Amino acid sequence: MLRRQLASLAVVVLSVSGAFVGASTANAADPVDSTKISVDCDHSITHHTPGSSWGFMKGTYNLKAGPYAACDTWRSVSYGTEIWIWCHTYNVYNHLWVYGRVAGTNDTGWMSGDNLDWRGGSDDC
Repeated sequence: MLRRQLASLAVVVLSVSGAFVGASTANAADPVDSTKISVDCDHSITHHTPGSSWGFMKGTYNLKAGPYAACDTWRSVSYGTEIWIWCHTYNVYNHLWVYGRVAGTNDTGWMSGDNLDWRGGSDDC
């Protein structure tokens, strides 16, 4: 009988302590959510003319309003399309993005460096 009561007490203690452990784990995650980095889709451009760099699209990807995937999409750019690269930057995630113009158009915007096979150097934006 005493064993049964002790066993029941142990189950209650473990259940309650598990609830507190779960609560402390949830609270520990809250600061992570509050420190999310906001993206700068209005990244300044210091070069408004093409440099000596160009690239070709490795696939069909979106031309963006800023150097982040979360920024608005201006348009889709198809595989093989030439992009004249004006400048480049690294965003806060250390991903390379280039700013440029889609050849044969007046469409300018940001493209991830991963999406281009590009040649030549480029200035910082």
